[in-house]
Amino acid sequence: MGTTKLISVLLLFLLISSLNATPAGKRNRAQRPCKRLVFYFHDIIYNGKNAKNATSAIVGAPAWANKTILAGQNHFCDLVVFDNPITIDSNLHSTPIGRAQGIYVYDAKQTYSALLGFSFVFNSTKHKGSINLLEQILH
Repeated sequence: MGTTKLISVLLLFLLISSLNATPAGKRNRAQRPCKRLVFYFHDIIYNGKNAKNATSAIVGAPAWANKTILAGQNHFCDLVVFDNPITIDSNLHSTPIGRAQGIYVYDAKQTYSALLGFSFVFNSTKHKGSINLLEQILH
């Protein structure tokens, strides 16, 4: 008899604990996970004349290279640092929702290849947080 009473109490407890405590008609709407992100980051590389508008610059290059243009066909040995605005459309002048900040290194002599390390830092009223990426681009 004691075992039956214990099982009844446990079932009653589980039933009560599983009830929704919010008033009828007012449900807490859980945020749904984001499954798709669409945004644009605008890269304006320094060309020797646009220091005011540039969002990226070559900070390391081979001795033979010009730091205002990417070196050669595959850009071998170039190191580029960037701090680009992120927008929700392709218009550079639309309101930014964050910044894309990081580096890319062109690391292959015979083919185009780049190593990218960067963060998308979102700081608008609607979009907050960051996404960090490390990526190898091979062609």
